[in-house]
Amino acid sequence: MRTTMKFRKGFWMALLLVAFLLTGNRLALPQSSPNRLRFAHTFTTGSEGAILNAAVAEFQQTHRGVTIEQIVSNSEVYNTVGWRLQFQGRHPPDIFFHWQGFKADCCIDNGWAMDLTPFLAPGFLDEFIPSTLRKRNGGVYFLPQSVDISNLIWYNRDLFAQLHLREPQSLEEWRQQCVAIRRAGILPLAQGNRDLWPMGNLAAEFLGQSLGLEASGRLFQTGSAVLPEQVQGLNTLVFLLENHCFDLPGVLQAGALFSLNDIDAKVLFLSGRSAQHFLGSWFLADIEDARQKNELRFSVGVFPVPAGAGERDAMTAVNTGFLINPRTKNAKAAVEFLELLLSRKYQSEFARLGNLSARRDAPEFTNDPLAKQMLRMLASTSELVPPPDTGYAPEQASVFYEMAGKLLAGKLKLENAAAYWSKEKANLARKGL
Repeated sequence: MRTTMKFRKGFWMALLLVAFLLTGNRLALPQSSPNRLRFAHTFTTGSEGAILNAAVAEFQQTHRGVTIEQIVSNSEVYNTVGWRLQFQGRHPPDIFFHWQGFKADCCIDNGWAMDLTPFLAPGFLDEFIPSTLRKRNGGVYFLPQSVDISNLIWYNRDLFAQLHLREPQSLEEWRQQCVAIRRAGILPLAQGNRDLWPMGNLAAEFLGQSLGLEASGRLFQTGSAVLPEQVQGLNTLVFLLENHCFDLPGVLQAGALFSLNDIDAKVLFLSGRSAQHFLGSWFLADIEDARQKNELRFSVGVFPVPAGAGERDAMTAVNTGFLINPRTKNAKAAVEFLELLLSRKYQSEFARLGNLSARRDAPEFTNDPLAKQMLRMLASTSELVPPPDTGYAPEQASVFYEMAGKLLAGKLKLENAAAYWSKEKANLARKGL
């Protein structure tokens, strides 16, 4: 109880502090100035701070008289309420960090972000992977800093070699490989879906591959009914369940998918108990940690979720990056700072911390073969589908995650999924959500 009370007290104290910092001291009535740029972000580690401080110092050296004030927030608080609070005060930030998707779109729709196109240097946008740049209303509002790929298939190279398997070229081939792995007495996939988002994000990728970014995104909008043919991309979830790809006697019992979380599942894979594991690009840090501790007894490979025959080459990923407030008194300087921060010089420094840069030249920033492979996948992908919990309204994402969970639990048949989803969306619409 004391621990809980301390946590709650600490959270609310942090929230009050963030509210004060983001909205500004109203008693002081700070004035907006073309020579002072407020930069709100969530880079809290010392190594991240060192890179930002160096970029700020270089910018101020070349822009005499212009200073950048960094407003650093706790990531959880900022993501929950801080991103809205910062626009409620008299002096909101000029430049601010965000996750691309629903919240960034909300900032654009509320007039808190500006089209940067008129201020960008010629050719600057050409330095980025095309799929990481999204236009809204014909303009570019969001400049990407890094990319988190949500779904990758990490696999045990030694087991694949033992079973004479290669990296699959299609979804159909991969499904049959999973069956072959199970028949060989090996758990095909170690997964935990207690929190619903891991397999929910995978389900979103299957939809993105079968329908494309725009069509799949419309299914998460308020009021639109879902047709049975629009959810056929989810049949792979049912296939994996029916072929017992998530369970194996002596390793994981049937239904264990919902008793494990994502951490439990990755530990199973890293200990050699399964042939494959779905997780995002951030798993690379866990692999490296296991290597450093001499706990990893096999070679790890990675490949993207393969698309089915005739489907789109889509990948689920979320970009982090920056927007600029249209109320800034010096849009030109604000854009020039972001161009410096997103340059090869500083993005290569962030890459050393494990970031996957959205720049085209990002593969040159790392010597890690797995990181290089992920960046090549990213560069060759034509469409990036957002994970539902960042791409869409949280209530819509929650309904989808629950539906995917019911499919995987065998509590909902695929032929009834569209009707179920439509009904839940109608319930949200009646609540104005």
